Amino acid sequence: MVAKQLGGSGICYYWAPATRDLKAGCPVHRQSLGNSYAGAIARAELLNHHLDAWRLRPETPPDLDARGDMGSLDWLVERYKRSRAWEKVSARSRLEYQKVFDLVLLYQTKDGGRLGQLKATSMSARAVDTLYAKLQPGKRVERRLRTANLAITIMARAWDAVHRLYPKTIPSENPFRGVELDYNTSTTRPASREEAYALHKALIAVGEIHLAAVPLICFEWHQRPENVLAGHLTWTDYRPTERPDAVRILHHKTGELVWLPLSDEDGPLFPELTAYLEGLDRLGVPVVLMMPKRGKSKPARPFKMRDARARVRKAATKAKLARDLTLAACRHGGLTELGDAELTEQGVMALSGHKTPEAARLYVKRTETQRVTAARRRRAWIESNQNREQSAAKSRNEASTAESE
Repeated sequence: MVAKQLGGSGICYYWAPATRDLKAGCPVHRQSLGNSYAGAIARAELLNHHLDAWRLRPETPPDLDARGDMGSLDWLVERYKRSRAWEKVSARSRLEYQKVFDLVLLYQTKDGGRLGQLKATSMSARAVDTLYAKLQPGKRVERRLRTANLAITIMARAWDAVHRLYPKTIPSENPFRGVELDYNTSTTRPASREEAYALHKALIAVGEIHLAAVPLICFEWHQRPENVLAGHLTWTDYRPTERPDAVRILHHKTGELVWLPLSDEDGPLFPELTAYLEGLDRLGVPVVLMMPKRGKSKPARPFKMRDARARVRKAATKAKLARDLTLAACRHGGLTELGDAELTEQGVMALSGHKTPEAARLYVKRTETQRVTAARRRRAWIESNQNREQSAAKSRNEASTAESE
């Protein structure tokens, strides 16, 4: 176990097998033990036990079900990570899952042990509620709340998956299900079309020619800004030989692949964005790359998220744009515009790459435009009903008059 000093956030502990063990095929890899010394010691002892067992029989991986902690939360999480359910979790999400698992399993109990050492059968709904409350406090309230919610959701998922495989070991009653989760009222404000294009022009004005494409890509094609900045949108995705009138958008978070048509029989569908890309220098395979500083011969490279945010903020401030106008706000704005355009949920999902209506709804914010449209349709329905009733009454009166004559 080694300790590393992190800038401004204290000490974090790590465990790693020797290089010779890794080269020999050791199945237990380097991992974070968190910043609690007591929890790190306990976790390191467990990992050392696995390493010793492997060293005795390196040709045979340790039998997970033969471990002395079978039925514990440690075992449950490890069993989940060896199940078919884990195979459906994307590589990007697995890193986030592992951080959450570490947070839960390394959580210190009142007796000085770790939560991961406890048997699943000892976990009650009340204990999970207490854990959820304890995970929330922190300096960055929004992030801690999101992490706490994610911890409950992911543990519930792992519990269900392992119960299906081991119904006698893991109880059917899942204490992580049914927790009343809290949500922060502050959400990303969706940028309007005018704001997204204003940010695009502001970045051009300060010389960020390639970064200026990101607000438009996020707004029009709904790709996550971190994916665009990391170089996941490439020139081979844009008008490829096999589909010269489309762009390939891969949403790395969900693994969803979306082919967006760039035009139809009526003309281009994203004229401003496609026109800008057609005139953009191709510095490499990714569409968006950061130019090296003047006088340096280094090749262009993908943006780091923090660098891109700083440059976007600088350009927006200089152009006197709203402080909360970010690349993420541009994506939210583009998705909200789909709601303003009165697209069905199926239509929204077809463009956004979301797999469920619930996920898509989080991004399609309710707007004044949608309320006006809904109110106008309601008014039209009321007037239509009134006209029908008036026509029916008129017909009845005419019929009554005819009978009396």
